[in-house]
Amino acid sequence: MIEDAAIRAILRRAMLPMDGNIADHAEGILAAVARVVPRDDWPALTCIDLTAGSCMLPLSFAAAGVRRVVINDTATRTIVAARGLFQGGAVDRALIERILDRRKSRRRPHTPSFHFASDYLTAEICGVFDQLFHADVAPPAAATLRYLALRHVLDFADPDDGFRILMTQDPKQLLADSETDWRDFVVRLDAGPERLLRLLDDITAGQAAIVTRDVTIHHGDMRDVASMIDHRMPCLVVVNPPTNGVDEYVIDDQVVHSLIANRLVPLTRCPETPELFWRRRVEAALAALPRGTLFVVWGGDGAMPVAACRAVWDGFGDPLHLHEVRAPGEPVSMWGIFRRR
Repeated sequence: MIEDAAIRAILRRAMLPMDGNIADHAEGILAAVARVVPRDDWPALTCIDLTAGSCMLPLSFAAAGVRRVVINDTATRTIVAARGLFQGGAVDRALIERILDRRKSRRRPHTPSFHFASDYLTAEICGVFDQLFHADVAPPAAATLRYLALRHVLDFADPDDGFRILMTQDPKQLLADSETDWRDFVVRLDAGPERLLRLLDDITAGQAAIVTRDVTIHHGDMRDVASMIDHRMPCLVVVNPPTNGVDEYVIDDQVVHSLIANRLVPLTRCPETPELFWRRRVEAALAALPRGTLFVVWGGDGAMPVAACRAVWDGFGDPLHLHEVRAPGEPVSMWGIFRRR
C-alpha cells in the first residue's frame, strides 16, 4: 500500500471526482492486497481495473510502483481522466495564459459548447472548456488540457445536486435567488484563472506521483476487454461492478459526455435489467481470468444484494479477504479479494 499520507492526498486531489464509488475504500483495499501479496513483490505485479471510474485504484497502484497497469471503462469521462493523468504532458502557467487569450491561442474546429449546454453552464464556463479541450497543441499536452477542461466543468456541479438548471446567466441574479444557494457557484466563477491553475497543480502533482510507466488504456465494455488483456502473473484484476450509466444517463452524465462529444448526447434507456447487465459483465470478466489470478470485487449497493453478488464471486474463486460496508439507511455492501479457481 502507499504508506505516505501526503501521496494519498495528492492522488485524491488528482483523481476524477465521483460520488459513492470504490475510491472511498482505496486505502483499505491496498492494505488488504499487501497482506495477500507482500509489498516487496509488487514490482512484479500487474494491476488491471476493468471499470476504473475515478482512476483512484490505478493511480494508487501506479504510485506504489507495480510493474504494469491496465485501465478500462466505458465512460468517456474516465478515459479523458486516465489519458490526462497517465499519458498527459507538461502544461505550465504560460501555456494556460496563452490558451485563454483568444488573440494568441489556436483551437481545433468545434461547435461552441454553450450551444447545447446553456441550461446548466454559463457562456464563460463553456468558453473556458472549449479553449482548453480543443486547444491545438501537441498530443501529450492536449491530454492534460482535456482533463483540466473536464475538471473545470465538474467544479461547477453541486456536490449534492449535481448540475442544476440555470434560470439566469447573470451572477447577480443567481445570488438573489431565494430558492437556491448559488454562492459557491459564483465564487468559482469569480476565481477565474487562479482556480484553473490550482486544478492544474493537483493534476500535475498526480502525474508526478506515478512510478509505473507501463500503462495501457482501453475504452470498452468490460466483458469484451477482459478477454483481450494479457493476464501475465502475478496479476490482480479489479472487477468493480459495472453500471448502465452510459446507456441510461442521468443529467450529470449527459452534460459531461455531451461536452466531450461536442454535441448533445441524448438520454437513452438500457434494454437490459440492472441485474442482467451486472451479471453478464461480471461473469464474463471473471470467466476470462486465468487460474490463480487475484480479483477485487464490490457489490451489494446497486443492482443486486450482497448475497446474490457473493454467490457469483464464489462461483469463480475463493475468498482471501472480505469487508462489509455499512452506512445508516443504506443496503449492506461488500468488497473482497478472491483467488480465481
